Amino acid sequence: MKKILFTLVSISVLGSAFAQDAAGKKFQAGLVFGAGMNFSKMTTKEMASDGAGSDLLIGGNLNWMFTESIGLTTGVEIDFSTSKFKPGKNRVFYLYNDSEIEPYQVDKTDKQLFELESRKQKATLLTIPTMLLFRTNFIGYFRYFGKLGLRSSFLLGQKINDEGYNYDPDNILAVRTEATNENMKAPNEMVFFRSSVGIAGGAEWNFTGTTSLVAELGYYYGFVPLFYNRDEPYLFNHAVLNGTGADAAFSNSATNSQIQFKLSILF
Repeated sequence: MKKILFTLVSISVLGSAFAQDAAGKKFQAGLVFGAGMNFSKMTTKEMASDGAGSDLLIGGNLNWMFTESIGLTTGVEIDFSTSKFKPGKNRVFYLYNDSEIEPYQVDKTDKQLFELESRKQKATLLTIPTMLLFRTNFIGYFRYFGKLGLRSSFLLGQKINDEGYNYDPDNILAVRTEATNENMKAPNEMVFFRSSVGIAGGAEWNFTGTTSLVAELGYYYGFVPLFYNRDEPYLFNHAVLNGTGADAAFSNSATNSQIQFKLSILF
């Protein structure tokens, strides 16, 4: 019994010593990995959300403490983000040539006509978090924290995967054929900068020396549009196939919110 008590006391003292090592650090830096879900809020009736998309991230984070309990989290993260869309109130079309979607024009010469059924829009983003960090003192090996602030992102690239039908632009009443358009490009469709305000919380486990494993869950509300309102839109409602009086071109319009789970190793 004495040996068991001695072992428990020794582990407790050792854990407290490790915790003090981590607690006294003004800076913590390390790797972060994350996964989450994207939720698109539509601001046009011409397109609709097609369920939750996905988000994967990898990068590096830095905690800079002003006091033992208040600090700033920042860093650089690379997001691989997917959003899913489908047509809204009307059938939606676009013109394309090879792998590039063309701005809508009345002249359809040498272009293919595509009817959109579903779309996965993939974006690669460089993200810089700037979040206030509030955390407790260590309780044994663990301490707990909350975060409040912004995640601001810059677009590095985008690709589009579409499911739908091909038409002959010169004979749109001919039989359509099922088609998949993969890795399509629509230059200057997505906004270069986006930002979201969020709140997150989690726990830090100081498992050895000054090295900690950190888990957090956060929600981020996007308030910057995903798409430009272009003078020459890519998407349009086809007059003949929609039964309307004239073709009507439009830009997709949405904002994006996220639920993210992150796992970090900090030194």
